[in-house]
Amino acid sequence: MRIENYKNFGRCVVLERGGARAMITIDIGPRIIYYGTDDFNFFCEDIERNVTKEGEFFDREYKEGERWCLYGGHRVWKSPEDLYSYTPDNYPVEYEMTDDFSGKFVCRVSKKFDYTLTVGIDQNGSLNVKNAVKTKCCDEKHHVWALSVMCKNGVLRVPLNEKKDDLNPVQNLVFWPYDDCRDERYSLDDGVLTIRQTDNSRPLKLGLSSKKGRAYYTLGDKTLKITCKTAIDQGEGYPDFQCNFESYTNNHILEVEWLGAENSGCEEGVVEEQFEIVKTPEKFE
Repeated sequence: MRIENYKNFGRCVVLERGGARAMITIDIGPRIIYYGTDDFNFFCEDIERNVTKEGEFFDREYKEGERWCLYGGHRVWKSPEDLYSYTPDNYPVEYEMTDDFSGKFVCRVSKKFDYTLTVGIDQNGSLNVKNAVKTKCCDEKHHVWALSVMCKNGVLRVPLNEKKDDLNPVQNLVFWPYDDCRDERYSLDDGVLTIRQTDNSRPLKLGLSSKKGRAYYTLGDKTLKITCKTAIDQGEGYPDFQCNFESYTNNHILEVEWLGAENSGCEEGVVEEQFEIVKTPEKFE
């Protein structure tokens, strides 16, 4: 473990092991702003701050002129989405290193929620991430929302659920108001949902309930496998028409998003993930 400045993201904790590198911001965020190899990052880096949100709400709730920045990388949010989801995490975070290969990173800027990323890198280079959200208001129900902002020009593939028989439904597919169901960036073929990131500026967001808990993002000849390790409850309790997986894309980014079941009271909600650099599969399943 070491600390170094990275581009315009400030100081970052650097974890390296098994041929993989992860970098976690500590002057802002936290964001896992880098995961990949020495010379290749799977995550988007919003260096030019192309994606921001500001205005009266942020002036009132935080301070005059405050704004939320995407920054890129991997972050943890709360769902359902509203303006309180957009915590302007532009300040140093609390962090504590467990050892040379793992640490805990906490943002307490929000008036309603604390956000924590616990990150560790295995001997083989796989990255384990525990995404946690704890409410400061015991009447606030929420879902943990783990979002990875991927590099441009990649292809996302999500294996669909297996059928039990020919009589019962297999899979939901959820659309947002701005979606066009004829959008050519997504397709459903051979048991896989495929979404392509292109220069199309129109937003596209899709959600589903994934029983397999796996997603793959391919850039050229490189593939990142993102697995949701949290037990998937097949009953009620997930947001957005029972989605535990969602993806959003436009001309800047593509997001890979895992969500947890509802948490109420002062419980801490958790979604655990594993990121692995893998050989591109012949079949995504």
